[in-house]
Parts: sequence; C-alpha cells; structure tokens
Amino acid sequence: MTGLTRRHGLLAATAALAVPPVLGAQAGPTRLQLWDNTTGVRLRGAVIAQRRVYPDIDGPEFLGSGAVGAPVSDGALDRLARLGGNLVVLSHPGLAGEAPPFAIDPAIEQHLHAMVQRCARHGLYVVIGFRTGPGRSEFTFHRDQADTWFPAERINERVWQSREAQDGWEAMWAHTARHFRHYPNLAGYLLMVEPNANLAARGPDGGDLDIWDADRLAETVAGTPADWSALCARLSRAVRAVDPETPILISPDGYANPGFAGLIDRVAVPGQVLAVHDYSPRAYTHQAAGAGLEFNPSLAEFDQPIEGPWMLGEFGVSRWAPAAADYLANRIAAAERAGAAWSVFRWDSGWRVYENAENRFNPLYGDAADAREPDPQSALLATLSRAWSQNTMRPAPFLRR
Repeated sequence: MTGLTRRHGLLAATAALAVPPVLGAQAGPTRLQLWDNTTGVRLRGAVIAQRRVYPDIDGPEFLGSGAVGAPVSDGALDRLARLGGNLVVLSHPGLAGEAPPFAIDPAIEQHLHAMVQRCARHGLYVVIGFRTGPGRSEFTFHRDQADTWFPAERINERVWQSREAQDGWEAMWAHTARHFRHYPNLAGYLLMVEPNANLAARGPDGGDLDIWDADRLAETVAGTPADWSALCARLSRAVRAVDPETPILISPDGYANPGFAGLIDRVAVPGQVLAVHDYSPRAYTHQAAGAGLEFNPSLAEFDQPIEGPWMLGEFGVSRWAPAAADYLANRIAAAERAGAAWSVFRWDSGWRVYENAENRFNPLYGDAADAREPDPQSALLATLSRAWSQNTMRPAPFLRR
C-alpha cells in the first residue's frame, strides 16, 4: 500500500475480544485447492508488513534492533489465531540485497524462516511476499515523502530499467522456493508486493512513466524492462522449476490494481493466483483524522476482477473514518460472495513503540484518532473476528527445529 504515514506496519487483537481457536490441524485440500474460488473461501487473515531496519533513519528503538522490523510478538500471532484468522500474508523484505551483487542476506533469510515457523506453531498459513529486492528499496512505497523522514536518494527503482536487477529477482525467487518449499503451512509465494512499473519506470521524457491506462501501458512497455507481465512470467518459471506445487501469487501493475489484471500472463506456469489490492474509494479509506468523509456503499462496490483463482490481498481503511467497520464488512462480503481468500491490511506487531505511533490502519486501536494504546472495545476488530470465525482449516503442525 502506498502514500501512508512515516513507516509501514501491522496489527494485534485483545484477549477481551478473543474467540476460541479453530482446534487441530486438518488433512485436507492441496495448496492450490486452498485458493479455489469455486469451492468457497478457505483462507481469511491479515497482512503483516515488515521492512528492513535502517538505523540511521529509525534509530535504535522505533522498529527494534534486528535486521527486520517492527518485531512481531508471539502474543500478536496467538491473538490473530484466537480471533479465528488462519492466514498471514508476510509482506517482507526480499532475501537479496538491493544493490549489486544482489547477494542473499543471511539475517533477512533467518528472520523469514523464523516468521514462517512461528506462524506454523500458531496454526497460521503463510504467503511469502517480497516488498523489496534487487533494484527495489522500501522507499518506493513512500515516494511522496522523499526528503522528509528519508533522503530522496534512498529510493531505488532500478528494477524497472535493469536486466541485471531482474536477473537478481529470478535468482532470489529460485533460492526462496528451494529453501522454503518444505514448510507445511506455506500457502503461496507472492512474487512482488505492489509492482509499480506503470508509475516508477522511466518515461520517454526521463521522468516517471506514470501511465494508468492498461492498454496504453502494455503498448508502451512491451519488450522493455518495465514490462511487469513479462518479468512475473519469468519469475514464475524460476519458482516452478524448483517447486512444482506451491501456488504463485501475482499482483497486477499499478500497485496491484485490479484494472491491470488483464495484462498478467496467467498461463505462464500452472498454479497461479491473482492477488489484487483494493482501497476504493481512496478518498474515504485514506482520509486524514478529522476529515469526516462518510461511507457511501454505492462508491465502495468491488467486482470480481477475473474468472479463476484470485484473492483480495489487501484492503483497509483509516480506522477513524466514519462507519469504518461497515466498510470492512462491505469489502469482506464482496470477497466472500466470490469465494476469494482475503487478508486485511494490517495486523499488529505487538511492538508498542511502533504501534502506538503508527496505527492508522490498525483496527486494534479502535476509531479514536488520538488513540495511543489498543482499544478493547474496537468495533473494527469485532467485525474482523466475526468474519475470521468462519475459518475451519489449519495447516499441519511444523515440528522441525
């Protein structure tokens, strides 16, 4: 998701609103069948968004002292499971460095292994999604805040100009599939979180490409490194050469915009699932505190983007928006009608230093704009819990150490 506050984050729940967990692991569908829209929703959960920690920007405490932040507590994972959620979309930094030689970062890889294992112990499926990687830094998500809390030169979007960086993404995904395919709670690989070549690639005048029409974009980028459809087909083949089973989630260009779904090569390899993000109407969902823009259901309609496997990978709302809980219910109902898995943005980390400051999309904090601690009476959380309680599937336990 783009254009938010100073950093990206997560979300937790409270014991006061907890419901009994779905007990036990069930032998059931294959990984691909988890995403079958024709048989009903099997995966309902939330996004946990983390990024690399930059000590010179973040200081020693804001996102913790590790390589990736904010730290996620076992209590946060436990609360999600107890409220009924069974899916975590790990919106995570890629394992490879952003600058040449694009080597695998052992600290980032170790963190991801630990997150997948911890989710397994709490009965949560995971999707591994990479926000960043060769030629792509976290700051691409905050372009409109350049030279405020970070220097503009930290924005790295060379993946949309560099074949070498794209080679790095291919190698990174082959490595990831090889080292993570054995986890029983692995539900899918999300190749890139919110690809944005349509905006960030270089235009003919040397500035941003900034194309929001699908047909015009396809014509403009064909045969260039800015062709996301070609790149994601290449990454899909790299994954499938190593892992023949795990579903591959592909988001359209335009920050996972459903309007660009038709550009995706959905037959490049078997087992692909479209993952779209939708925050419409954006003026309502991203309103500032005190704006008071009312929820209008007629402007919040969401139509199925394609026939075939797809998921609503992100949706959310500024928690202080009037009738925000109704908006979440509206968006969930649209996914449920289509049999589509869904994950709300975003789940709480449990790291209060971060969450008490950055909680715009954190439903644990309720609807008071000035909340600086969780609200045990959050209507947003109650709405999500009612929906999550429909889950019946849990992954098999992961016992390896």
